[in-house]
Amino acid sequence: MKHTLLNSVLVLALAGLPVSGAFAQGAEPLKLVVPYSPGGTTDHVARLLQKPLGDVLGRTVVVENKPGAAGTIGTEYVARDTSDGNTILFGNPGPNAIVPALRKTSYDPINDLKPLTTVAVMPLVLLARSDQKFRTLKDFLQWAKDNKGHLNYGSSGIGSLAHLTGAEFSRLAGLDMMHVPYQGGSQVLRAIIQKDVYATFVTGLESAGAMDTGKFSYLAVASPKRVPSLPEVPAIAEEIPGFESSIWFAIFASRHTSQGTADQLRSAIIKAMQTPEFRQYLQERHSEVVSSTPEELTERVKKDMAHWKDVAKESNIPLE
Repeated sequence: MKHTLLNSVLVLALAGLPVSGAFAQGAEPLKLVVPYSPGGTTDHVARLLQKPLGDVLGRTVVVENKPGAAGTIGTEYVARDTSDGNTILFGNPGPNAIVPALRKTSYDPINDLKPLTTVAVMPLVLLARSDQKFRTLKDFLQWAKDNKGHLNYGSSGIGSLAHLTGAEFSRLAGLDMMHVPYQGGSQVLRAIIQKDVYATFVTGLESAGAMDTGKFSYLAVASPKRVPSLPEVPAIAEEIPGFESSIWFAIFASRHTSQGTADQLRSAIIKAMQTPEFRQYLQERHSEVVSSTPEELTERVKKDMAHWKDVAKESNIPLE
């Protein structure tokens, strides 16, 4: 009987299928590493996936937060892991593409991590206080041109996606937006309310609670076209053709993970992503659940690295 069970497990593993039942339940917990503190957007999405992924694998999934150094500490932790897929990374453009593009890191985001799949894509949204003189994207652009030298925007730090997005937006729109860095998204929103800054770029998940207060409004979305959940909000691309900025979430294992284990994990993750609760929650926050092949994810990382490095150079943002 034991011999038959072992053979069945080996067949499932070689086929890249999730292993469930008593064998999986006896396995050690799977660590899903979030390279940020608890409570942020990346942590939130990872925890949404935690239970359905555990259900599919028949195995305990533990979210482990390893914050610090713009997400690079947790990312390096997974990159250096030598277990066969017992520790995986819930990554995003920050430590996986932007930081390595702007400065040298202790890991190679392409060669030290094994891509599994993209999980979700969230376009950034241009957000301002709802009682401003500008109520639309066109009003905002005109006001900025009429008040050169007065417009500023906040972000969660130098080199963050919101910082680079604002820099690219400012340059392409012919504006002169001054960047004001803060230590987190909640501080940026507070600064907007206090009239210290005029606007910021956020995700629908970051701003959901703030929008419920009625104190903020969306001026535009940074997706190629309008999103179904915000049909009245124009895409920035309507005024600046080709403009796009999104945060993606994806899962990576270390390069030491065997291909059979990687295939098994990827299959389970994609199945977990299909749960109605997970999909509905993200769609209501102007996001899209998106899976990918490992090759497609690698190309996304490479494309982002090249793009944001160019933006940093063109906007005179220090690369080291």
